[in-house]
Amino acid sequence: MTEQAYLFPDEDKALMQNSETSVQERLFYGILAREGLRVSELLDLTWSDVDLERGLLTLDQNKTAEPRAWAMDPAVVRALTRWRRKFVPLAPTTSPILKNAAGETIDRYGVAERLRAYLQAAGVTRSQLFEANDNRIPLRAHDLRATFVTLSLAQGRSEAWITDRTGHKSSQMTYRYKRAARTHAELNLGALAPLDEVIPELG
Repeated sequence: MTEQAYLFPDEDKALMQNSETSVQERLFYGILAREGLRVSELLDLTWSDVDLERGLLTLDQNKTAEPRAWAMDPAVVRALTRWRRKFVPLAPTTSPILKNAAGETIDRYGVAERLRAYLQAAGVTRSQLFEANDNRIPLRAHDLRATFVTLSLAQGRSEAWITDRTGHKSSQMTYRYKRAARTHAELNLGALAPLDEVIPELG
């Protein structure tokens, strides 16, 4: 089985704090790692899908054709609230949450290549994130879901709590992350930093 990479908390922090990458893209990668969404789900998410007062995310349109809803990480709620207030105050409810004030959205093609380039620009050098061989592929934006699942398991979250967010339909999908989660917990590598605090422009 191909080994799936995930980000360590210090690597995520370096990426989130690197101002050479736009706030828009850092927010994109940061939410993927903290909420377990698919890339397509996050890019299609509109302001009407997130209730920032209650902290509720409702995902009606998704790959599995089964609507799901969950309580967002409070730090993600705060980050989105500040993003909207500071960067897109006039955005209508029908607008994608990651469309900037200039009307630009994130190009879904090339997000993996950009992610790896942004990590390297932030000083992240761990070879497992960038190398390809018979047993490993380079880190992809999709693997930020692996980050979410692995770190959630390491922090003691239940499988039900995780699948409520990811939409995984079988235990086999989460089981593949459990070994990495046990190692992460044993090494005491910790959790991801709060998104509203780790992106300086949203502080």
